[in-house]
Amino acid sequence: MNRIKELRLQHGLTLKQLRNQLSKNNFSVSPDALAKYERGDRNPKVEIWQKLADYFGVSVPYLQGRYDHLTKKEALQVIHEVMTVCGISKEELKERL
Repeated sequence: MNRIKELRLQHGLTLKQLRNQLSKNNFSVSPDALAKYERGDRNPKVEIWQKLADYFGVSVPYLQGRYDHLTKKEALQVIHEVMTVCGISKEELKERL
């Protein structure tokens, strides 16, 4: 199960309040859609997962409920997944660092 509801409640937010906070960051989503994401009735697109994770200050895999604590191998897998989704090559990453 994902952690959207858990994090929302930790921040003391209703679905409408979360929607309002997200809209301040140019991210428009309805309370109904958020409720469906929380229940797992609907799966957000990758971009939406990332925007929610950014808002809560967590990683996408953590928000998705995939990991609690990462081993080094798991962390590298997550990094690889993010690089793939973002279209960043190893060479480009080296240039940026």
